[in-house]
Order: sequence, then structure tokens, then C-alpha cells
Amino acid sequence: MSQFSRTPILRACLILLLAAYVMTTGQGVLSAKMPGKKGGEKDAQKQKAPRVFSLEEGIADDVVLPFVPATPRTPVDQKEIDSAAWYMTGRMREARNDFIGAYDAYKKAMEYNPNSIEIYRVLIRLASGLDKTEEAIEYAQKAVELDPEDYELMRKLGLHMAGQGRFEEAVTFLKKASDSPSIDKKSGVYVIIQHDQANLYERLGKKEEAAQCWEVVFRALTKPEEFTFEYNTRSQLEAKQGKLYERIGQSFLETDRLKLAVDAFNKAADSQKGRPGILKYHLAQVYFQSKQYQQALDSLQSYFDEQLQSKGRRAYEFLTEILTALNRQADVIPQLEKLAEKDRFNRTLHYYLAEQYGENDRFDDAEKTYLESIGESSDTEGLAGLLSLYQKNQKYAKLIETLSKIVQTGDGVQRIQSNLERMSKDPELVKGLIAEAEKLKKQDPPGVDVFSAFMIAKLASEADRKAAASEFYQFAMDAAAKHEKPQIRGNWTLLILQEYSQLLREEDKYGELAVLLQKAVENPLLAPQRINLLYFLADARERNGETEAAIKVNEEARQAAPKFPLLDYQHAWIYYHSHDWEKAIVQMQKFIKKYPEQKERVYQVKMMLSNTYVQQGEIGKGEAVLEEMLADDPENPSINNDLGYLYADQGKNLEKAEKMIRIALKSEPDNMAYLDSMGWVLFKLERYQEAAEYLEKASKLPGGGDSTILDHLADCYHKLNKTKEANELWKKALEEAQQSSPADPKLIDQLQKKLNQ
Repeated sequence: MSQFSRTPILRACLILLLAAYVMTTGQGVLSAKMPGKKGGEKDAQKQKAPRVFSLEEGIADDVVLPFVPATPRTPVDQKEIDSAAWYMTGRMREARNDFIGAYDAYKKAMEYNPNSIEIYRVLIRLASGLDKTEEAIEYAQKAVELDPEDYELMRKLGLHMAGQGRFEEAVTFLKKASDSPSIDKKSGVYVIIQHDQANLYERLGKKEEAAQCWEVVFRALTKPEEFTFEYNTRSQLEAKQGKLYERIGQSFLETDRLKLAVDAFNKAADSQKGRPGILKYHLAQVYFQSKQYQQALDSLQSYFDEQLQSKGRRAYEFLTEILTALNRQADVIPQLEKLAEKDRFNRTLHYYLAEQYGENDRFDDAEKTYLESIGESSDTEGLAGLLSLYQKNQKYAKLIETLSKIVQTGDGVQRIQSNLERMSKDPELVKGLIAEAEKLKKQDPPGVDVFSAFMIAKLASEADRKAAASEFYQFAMDAAAKHEKPQIRGNWTLLILQEYSQLLREEDKYGELAVLLQKAVENPLLAPQRINLLYFLADARERNGETEAAIKVNEEARQAAPKFPLLDYQHAWIYYHSHDWEKAIVQMQKFIKKYPEQKERVYQVKMMLSNTYVQQGEIGKGEAVLEEMLADDPENPSINNDLGYLYADQGKNLEKAEKMIRIALKSEPDNMAYLDSMGWVLFKLERYQEAAEYLEKASKLPGGGDSTILDHLADCYHKLNKTKEANELWKKALEEAQQSSPADPKLIDQLQKKLNQ
């Protein structure tokens, strides 16, 4: 087969160019004598002389003859030509920097010729540049199917997937690239692919596969004469060969390739001249792996003699492992003490020694070592170790003092998260800590400051000691307000306020929350947060049943920030929450008209508007709002649920309602409201046993004690002749309804009638 026939795009492009030439010049095929036709020359002589082009007539006045190929085109030919036309269009658009238009044109070319690898190559390039990652991968996979020997493309695809975090797929394509029959196994590209594979295998925890790849890389680095390295490829590897040899040696060590490990570590030492201790450290690992424990200890000593710290804490843990393997556990602390005496400024070593003292119940030695190493600094690692020591030995006063220091280091709280979690799960520790803090708080001056009080409050809250948490949050806020540094007064007051407010919300203590927020609104240090504070204050006032006060606070916030949609939303919500339906409707309609671009808020307002109409008894209007919303978003779970429930409550469209509610449940199988809706529609369909199963599940979820859910479940039990259970649930539902704020008089009346009957 000829080269021309193997390149359909090129062939089709030539056909197009020939056609264009013929149509624009009038020469070639159209003007040539047709073979096999008698009298051709006479016919040609009879033709009129060619017309002279004039400005008045123009080209459009000439008769343009259609191009008729000598051999009619097959459907395949036509597709090739159409594909080539779109391909050329893409090239022209790309030349004009119209990359989106070019991408669309190439996609059309691909539709006409889905087996052209040239088109997929350009699509991959453009898709990647336009951040169409999934499409780029899809085209690359197709191209690889068309040309399994294209190792470069497979490598690019593998690296692209690695960049997306799709490591399993990435390593699969890299392996295909390295196994390709067309790749030269002695080339630099092959070595780099093996390097990339090794990285991914290590990331996936596949140590043996990684080591196999590292063997190729190691051989290429140590015996370059066996490979045909390109300059750039070799430079890439040599630039990081010190760390690379060390990493390769570690891989060999972990897979019992001990001789290779020694060779790799020797190479690492050669590339890091002047540091034989590093080599000795790695050789110690090899000896340990070979169970030659004394040789491992001797080799590790060379690392210590150089007072190196590059291996950090791991070196001292390794020493402990070796001595334990030699049954010399008693020598661990003496050996560490000798090292610490020689290396006085190695904090990592001293902290590890202190930790060993602590584990061996030598509290005084441990505390002294920690304090001397920390010195005047605020080293988080040392403070965290000290905290663990005090925690273990129940030194509550010192624990509180250390907590304060850690908080002031900036990132200290993140460093001790695991300590805090353990502490909060130890009831005796939290109890003792709170008791000690109570004593310190009464001293003059108090032995608890803003920082330690804040941490005690957090621990108490996590341990479900809510009263103590509130007490220490309040103390911390008062201490912050009196602090000498303005930054502490402002930033810490706000931080404590946020956490204290959250605690009060969880406890439904909205009266206390309102008092707290009112003081915050009046605090000049919190002036930059005033609008947000007013918003939360209005919310707390309304939830505490102070609707008039809530409206007043909201009005103050809206005057200060008239273009803040959330405040207008809250204005409508306050009326909605207080069941002032008429005013709620007015404000909701205003919001929808004023903020059409606020899609999410408008959605929430329309859901409230629908329910408001229903509460007013105008069910048709409520349905109409939801039906309009459903037309725009037919798969929306909440809309399907609410409209389905409305249908069910009226006993109409029950089969449709069931389907709609199932759409909602599919998205959230454990949603309490959706389970209740499903139970209710099944009840209306007289499938009482099924209904009870959904309603029982809903009632056991957090918040499942809702009066409506209990009422529905009681109705089911009543139909199933479980009269006693039904009466108990109706009583619970009535109690819940009477305690709700604001109360629902219709539901209360309905429940009382059921109990009376």
C-alpha cells in the first residue's frame, strides 16, 4: 500500500485543493478535451470566445459550472473530504488564535473520520490547553487503541492521569508505554518512563514493582555506556542523583535486594561528598535487615559521631530498635544520654531522650530535659512533648500553663490535635482539669488566662461538659476584653465569640445567645463585624420568640447595608418563622423581584413561599409555585419531595407522588423529611405496613421526634390495630407540638381530637 493511500487526510486535502484550483481558474479538468468523445476539437472551436471580465459585471455574473468528478464519489470518499474540510477549517481557526472554534472544527472532522489518529492528536493537544481534561483523556485512549505502539502518547496520557490523582490508571498506561515493541529499551525515554513508573508504584504501595523499575534506572545511571541517553534526559536524572540514589537504595533495602542496596547507598555517599555518616546510616539499615545487629550498631555510631541530624527522630528510633534486637533495652537511655551530652543543641535528640525518661517513669528527668531544651523559645515540638508528659502524670496546673504557651505559638493547636482528642475522651482527666482551672481562676491574679481558658472551654465542650464550657468561654471573653494588646482584644474576642455562640445554638439557649451578641454589637473592637453580628443577633431574637426585636435589629442592619441580599432574605424569614404569613408573602415576593440573579436564595424563598400558601389554606397556590419550579428542575430532590407530599396530603396524584418522593429518597436515603413523605404517601395508598417501616426509620433519626412524624406513625399503627402504640405516639406528638415555638394550633387541635376519640 502506498504512503499516499495510508494518509486519508492528506489525500482528501489534495482533492479539495485540486477542486478549489479548478473552480477558480476554469482550467484543468473543466477545460480539457474529454477523452473518448468524437468531435471534441470541433466542439471546442464552436465555443464562443472567452468573455472579458469587467468591473461592471463582476465574477458573480459569470456562470459557474459545478465540479463533476470523472469517477463518482463513494460515501467513504465524501466523508474523507468532509473530514479534511473541517480539519483545514480547524487549522485556519487555530492560526487565528480561535482555539475554541478550532476545537469544534476538529471534533467535526473526527466525527466524519473517527479512525484518524492525526485528528485525535490535535484534539488531545487542544483539549488539554482548554482544560477539558476528561475529553483529552478520552481522545488519548482512543488514539492509543488506534496505535498501540505509540509509547510517547501513552506516556503523556499516564502523566496526565497522574496529575489528576488517578494513579492506578496512570501506571497502567506508563507500563503499556514501556512494554511497547516500538520503544528502544536502551533509550533515555525508556529510562525516564521506568523512573515515572517507580514513583507511581511507590505511591501505590507496590514496593516490588517499584524496585524492578528502579533497577533499570540504577543500571542506566551506573552504566551509561549501555544506554543511548539523550543529553537532556541524562541531565534530568543527574541533577538529583544524590537523593535519587538514596531513594533507590531504600527501595532495594525494603525488597531484600541487599547487594544492590549497598551499591546504591555507596553511590549516594559519593554524590554527597564529605558526609560518610549518611552512607554508614544506610549500611546500618542493610546490616539490620541481614540480622547483623552489632555491625548495624557500629555503623550507625558513625552517623552519630558526625552529629548529623538529616534523619531526624528516625535515627534515635533506629538505635532503640537495634539495642532491643540485641536484648540491650537497658542501654537505650544511657546511650542516648551519651549522645545528648556530646550534641547539646540537637533538640530532636533531647526531646527523644525526654520521652524515654517519661516512658520509664522518670518524671523529673523528663521535665528537666524538656524545659532545658525548649529554653526561652516556643518550640511546638517540645511543648507538645511536655504536654503529653503532664497529661500522663496528671499535673493539671502545669498542663494548663503549657496549653496557654502552645496556643500562643500560632500553629500549636494544630500540632496537638491528637493530644486534645485523647484528653477530651478521658472523663477523669477533663474533670480534674476543670477542677484545677476553677481553683486557678479564683486566684488574684487568676492562674488561668484567655488562652488556657479558651482551651479548657473547648475540651469541656468536646467532653459534653456544657456548663463548664460556657463558664470558661465567658471567662476567656472577659479576659480577652481586658488584655493589654489590642490585637488580642479584637481577634481573640471574635474567635471566642464564634465558638461560644455555636455552643449556645447547639443547646438552644437563644436567650443567652442574644445577650452575648448584643454585647458584641456594642463592642467597638468588633465594629468591622457589626453587620454580621446584627444578622446573627436578629436570628437569635426570632428563635427566642422576640419577633418585634428581631425585626428591629434586622432593620438596623438593612439600613447600614441596603444592598446585602442576605439581610432582605432574613427580613422575609423572620415573618415566615413567626407565622405572620401575610407579611411573609409580601417580603418574599419583593425578594424574588429584587434579586433574580440570586438563584440559590430565590430557590429557598420560593420553597418558603409555597409552604406559606399551604399554611394559609391556599394549597393550589402552593402547588403552583412548586410545579413551576419542578418544570425548570425536574430532578430536584427537595421540590419533588415537597410537591409529592402536598399531593399525598390531599390524597391526589398518589402514584405520581410516590414516584416523585422516590426521586428525593434516591438522592438521600436517610433524609428524615423524605422518609416521612414516603411513609405518608404509602399510608394514603393504604399500604400501611410499608408506610410504618419508613416512618419508624424516620422517627429514629436525629430530630425524628418531630410531632408531624410521630402523628403519621401513630396513624399507621392505628390502621394496623396497634391502638396502644398509636395512643402513646399521639401523646408524645401533642407534647412536642405544645412545646414548639411558635406552636401550630391546627396540629395541636387535630392531635387532641384523635386522643379524645
